[in-house]
Amino acid sequence: MEFESSLFEWINESLANGVPSDVKAFSFNLYQTRSHFGLELIGASEFDEADPDWACEEVFEPAQRQLEIPLAYSGNTWEQCLENIRSAVSRYLQTSEPGADVLRRARGVAIGFVDGELDILACDR
Repeated sequence: MEFESSLFEWINESLANGVPSDVKAFSFNLYQTRSHFGLELIGASEFDEADPDWACEEVFEPAQRQLEIPLAYSGNTWEQCLENIRSAVSRYLQTSEPGADVLRRARGVAIGFVDGELDILACDR
């Protein structure tokens, strides 16, 4: 899929120059505007599965913080968008892409809508 290729490339570029050593986990934050959905990637200095506010401890953002998600990929509802992007990021984590290796070394990787609940995609237990 064309958008997934763009997504994978964006993640790789976002993490290509390394991340600060105090980044413990990553969060893919979805948001909605009037016309589309978008995705942000942040690095946090904390990770605690029991504390949903861990992603508020942001210490890293890539040069291109946001990626617009085409409506044809996201679907029309936030639930559909979340499921589509969750599936794509989960597939990405299973690849040998350089950014996937960075994410897998983190204590946690999550996805969710800004100001919503986070779904943990991967964690180092």
